[in-house]
Amino acid sequence: MKKGFLVPVMLCASFTSQATDYFYNPVISSSERYTSNISLRPTSTANWISKLSPGLNVGLRNDNVDLKSNFTWNQLFYTNNSQLNISEQLFNIDYQHRRGRLQWGLEGSFNHQSSLNNLNTVQGFTLAQVMVKQLNIAPTVSYALTELSSVSLNYTFTKADYEKNTSSYLSSYDYHQLSGTFTHLYTEHDKLNATVSGSRYKIPTRGLTTFNEVGQLGWQHSFNDQLVTYVSAGMNYAQSDAHSQVGLFQPFDLNGFILYEDPNSGELFPNQSYKTVNINTSGIGGVFQASIKKSFERASISLVGSQNQTPTSQGLQTQSQLTLNPTYTITERWSSGMSANYSIYKMPAAQNVFNNDRTYASVNPNINWKWTPEVNVGLSYTYRQQEYKNSNQIREDNGVQLQLTYQPKINNQVK
Repeated sequence: MKKGFLVPVMLCASFTSQATDYFYNPVISSSERYTSNISLRPTSTANWISKLSPGLNVGLRNDNVDLKSNFTWNQLFYTNNSQLNISEQLFNIDYQHRRGRLQWGLEGSFNHQSSLNNLNTVQGFTLAQVMVKQLNIAPTVSYALTELSSVSLNYTFTKADYEKNTSSYLSSYDYHQLSGTFTHLYTEHDKLNATVSGSRYKIPTRGLTTFNEVGQLGWQHSFNDQLVTYVSAGMNYAQSDAHSQVGLFQPFDLNGFILYEDPNSGELFPNQSYKTVNINTSGIGGVFQASIKKSFERASISLVGSQNQTPTSQGLQTQSQLTLNPTYTITERWSSGMSANYSIYKMPAAQNVFNNDRTYASVNPNINWKWTPEVNVGLSYTYRQQEYKNSNQIREDNGVQLQLTYQPKINNQVK
C-alpha cells in the first residue's frame, strides 16, 4: 500500500520544477465506546466496542498542486458479541491542480466497511453486519470566466457491492451524477449560483433504475465576516423503471394443502406461476436549502434546513432535515461542540408497500483536550431515536465514547 502512495507523489513531482513539500504523517487512534442499542431495534442490545485504528497520511503540495491521501485500518472488537469482530480498510485520495483561471481535481476513495457502522443510512439501520466494498470517483473542473463569474463541472461515480447479503434494504448498486454550476458575485456581499444536474441509480439484481434531473437557484448573502446566510430552491424530476414478479394463480386451501388455481381454466397446480411486470413511475418534487452561520471570537454556530430526494433500493426517498452545529473554544487546549439533527424520511405512496416512512433524531455533544502537541483526547455522548410510521415503538440508543489519537510530528521534506 505504501508503494501505491509513492506512485502519484513521484508522478506529480516529475511534472514540476517548483519547490515541493512532501509529507507523511502516521496516525494511531483508539477508542472505547458503549452503546445501549447498536442497531436501533425495538429491543435493545448493549455493547462495549473497542476500536484500534492505525493510519498513514501521505501527500505533497506546491504553488499549483495539492495531493493528499490517507489509509486507515479499523480493527473492531465487540465485547458482548465477539462474532461481530471485524476489520475495515479505508483509503482516500484528493488531488487539486491550479493553472491560471483553470482548476481541476479528483477525489476518490475505496472502503471495505461494515454496514453496521454506517449509523444514519438513507434506508434506515441494518439489523445485521454486512460488509460492503464501495468505490467513489469524483473528478471536478472549474474555470473563472471573469473576476466575478465562474463555471464548474462535477461528475460522481459510486459503486457499492454488499457481500453475503440477505437484506432487501441493502442491494448492490452503481450511481452516476453529472452537474454544472454557474456562480456570479453580484455585489460585494451577494453571490448567486445556478445548478443543473442529472443522475442515474441502478440495482442490476432487482431491475431497478432511477433517473433524476434537478434544477436549482441559490443566493448567498454576507452581512459581514461573522454572519453569512444562504438559501436555494429548485425542482427535481424523477423517473423509475423496475421489474417485479407477479403471481398468476390464486392460492387455494384444499384440506390444509395449499394449491394454486388458474382463474381462467379453474385448474389446480402445486406451484405458483409468475410473470415479470414492468413498473414505471415518475414524479416532481421540490428541493431547497436554507442556512445561517454566525461566528464569534471563540465560538461559532450554524443552522441548516434542507429537503432533497435520494434514490434508494426501495424507491425515491424524500428527506427533510434540520441540523444545528455550535462550537466553542474554551482555551488553547480545550474545545467543545455539538451536533443535533432531526430528519423525516418519506417514500412515494406507490412504492411504500411496507410503510417505511420514519423520523430520526440525534444529539451528539463532545469535548476535546489537546493533551500534548501530539496527543488528543475526546469524550462524546450520543443519543439516537428512530420511529417508523407503521409502529408506535420508539427505538432509542444512548452511547458514550472516549477516543485517544496520537499523531507524531514529522518534519516535511522539501525538494
